[in-house]
Amino acid sequence: MKRIFTLLATVFTAVSLYGQSYPLVSIKQINTPIDLAACNDSSSYLGDTVRFRAHVVTDGGLSEVASGSVQGGNRPFIYMIDTASNGVVDSLSGMEVMGVYSDASGNLQPIPGFTALFQGDKVEVTGIVQQFDGNTQFTTLDVNSVTLLTSGDLAPSAFVPKQLAVGDFNNSNRVNIVTTGEYWQNSFVELQNVTVVQVTPFSGSRVSFDIQDANGNVLNVSDRFLAQRTPSHTVVNPNTPSTTGTGSFVAPSVGTFYSSIRGIIRHSANGCTGGTGRGYEINPFDDSHYQVGASAPSITNVFTFPSQVTSADSVLVSADVVDADGTIDTLEIYWSANSSIMSSSFGSANMNLVSGSTYEFYIPAQADGTLVRYWIRAVDNDGSAVTFPVSPSSQANPYFNHYSVRDNGLKIFDLQYSGNGTGESVFVGQTVTVTGYVTSARRDCDLEYVYLQDPSDSIFAGIALIPNQDLDNVYRDQMLSVTGQIQETFGVTYLNVDSYIGLAGSMTIMPTPIDPSDANLDMEMYEGMLVSYQNPNGGKVYITDENAGFAEYRIGTDPSFGPSQSSRVLAGRQSGGSATSSLHVSLITDSSYVTNDGTLQVPAIITNTSMNMDAMHGILWYSFGNYKLLPRNNFDIVGLNVAIDTTGCNVPTNVSLNEVATADLAIFPNPAQNLLNIISANGENVKAALYDMNGRLVSISVASNRIEMDLTAIAAGVYVLQVKDANASLLSTERIVISK
Repeated sequence: MKRIFTLLATVFTAVSLYGQSYPLVSIKQINTPIDLAACNDSSSYLGDTVRFRAHVVTDGGLSEVASGSVQGGNRPFIYMIDTASNGVVDSLSGMEVMGVYSDASGNLQPIPGFTALFQGDKVEVTGIVQQFDGNTQFTTLDVNSVTLLTSGDLAPSAFVPKQLAVGDFNNSNRVNIVTTGEYWQNSFVELQNVTVVQVTPFSGSRVSFDIQDANGNVLNVSDRFLAQRTPSHTVVNPNTPSTTGTGSFVAPSVGTFYSSIRGIIRHSANGCTGGTGRGYEINPFDDSHYQVGASAPSITNVFTFPSQVTSADSVLVSADVVDADGTIDTLEIYWSANSSIMSSSFGSANMNLVSGSTYEFYIPAQADGTLVRYWIRAVDNDGSAVTFPVSPSSQANPYFNHYSVRDNGLKIFDLQYSGNGTGESVFVGQTVTVTGYVTSARRDCDLEYVYLQDPSDSIFAGIALIPNQDLDNVYRDQMLSVTGQIQETFGVTYLNVDSYIGLAGSMTIMPTPIDPSDANLDMEMYEGMLVSYQNPNGGKVYITDENAGFAEYRIGTDPSFGPSQSSRVLAGRQSGGSATSSLHVSLITDSSYVTNDGTLQVPAIITNTSMNMDAMHGILWYSFGNYKLLPRNNFDIVGLNVAIDTTGCNVPTNVSLNEVATADLAIFPNPAQNLLNIISANGENVKAALYDMNGRLVSISVASNRIEMDLTAIAAGVYVLQVKDANASLLSTERIVISK
């Protein structure tokens, strides 16, 4: 390939005159952070156009980053090191370079020849210093931004990784430690003596896993390169060195010991830098970067039968369990039909070996409405133990799988609720049928993506639909029975629709209020639901960050709040992939989005931090490691302190704050910890009763128009709240989560 690349020299090697007009700086100068002590890891060059000289560390054919916005689907990345380092990693010497440019039609294209660069090549790069999700990123300026100075200037043996500890990057909760980790961002690093504590397969052919050092510090091993793609993976990089078009990675088992792991350190922001990412992560780019020690048992092919359970069914739990270097000593299933107890308190039983490596256990039939949770633990003859689902070794309460007993069919809650640590549905790959009401439709003046919600639940109640053509005909508020297959795509649970039936009846789903500044709120519970960013104290919410990148901005309950106390909003982009927001929302981050990634259908209002509003409604969605609100149209922006056009849409203001305020009941917060408020908006007395998932009464109130239910003595878990009026008529049934 090196020889083939020389044929591109005329495209790639001429030093362009325009580049000399931009300052030549070192990578170290670019990487020097503003103030790590104050948790500001940004470069002082952020947003500037500069050029630097570097050696290529990772061959251009190794990165594997799919993109719906780049022609061909490949967003190419190469990691480079300051020429002053001569290949040996020094602090602040690494850089991530994204080799794309905009063509004459405004489409993003990979730079010709960029992915054919090789380790050791010396180059000069011109581009813009940017930051994506906490990681410094250098984006090329145009098609002439990369100049090959010397081919093979350094031998591969010259590239020596820096030996560092997991504790230099993250703590035991995988929260980033910027004061030490930031110096090695985008650099080639080696970590020694680590153990796998969690494995997360996703999107069919991808996998990441967490490693832990002897001090309990945790770091994610991520799959930015082909080296960590499984054989079923289809490559997006046309210059991949693979001849089969696939990766060859085999995921490790929990408990696997690595004497060393090498790779590129990247930053996925969390903690004081804001965001909900993975912290610092390592990305191996060669098969030799994994040095494996002893293996632990492997638990695979876990399933329950029947998949949709009624009260007449005992349920088979089956699993294949093997140990590559020994035998299985014990295999136990821990399960409970009591939703109020923690998973560490589940009762246990031995699973029975029925053939080969297959073990089984039957859970007895349970009453309609019961939530059954279970997890499995295997121990081999060396004493190595693993659990399924995989749980970090330091976690007191193991993750679990579950099923619900439903005599009248599944609910959206059953599809979305997850205790397995990944947020993924236990119904992935299965065909299901659920009923709900449309909160967003494929129509003008709407989000133009279809979401379905069950009004009988207040959490895990919404789901995104992948529509067949027939779904073009549904409308907001319509009641549907939908049949399709559950799939997970980049952390989002979808129902891929085969068919639907329009049912008699319609309902306007009211948005669920959530506090956009609650850093401890588990947003996963609201994925796919219609929610409202509101101030829980009744005040305004503010734009705290007018441009968080990629058409996103942030909202919080105080104008001074930073990223960790604000939540994201996405509007003005709609081109598939990551751009799934509405074109009927005026409030956007940049005028370029008027015509980029779809054409805006309403007059643009550019965000700024002087703006505030009463609330913002929308569908809660997840992408690129962050939850974000997708307002459907301008009616979802309530009480904005600047004029906003609502004359061009015929979708009614059916989710206004006035309707929320005049609803019969206000029940908050949910999730709750020590206190649950139930307020009767019309002043009439009501009575509230709280039940566990088995129907047992755990708390009951006296009649009042304002109830404060004490939860301090109630265990964490999922409960059902029933509220009745003075005549004992049922007013509301809500699913309540208590977290401790």
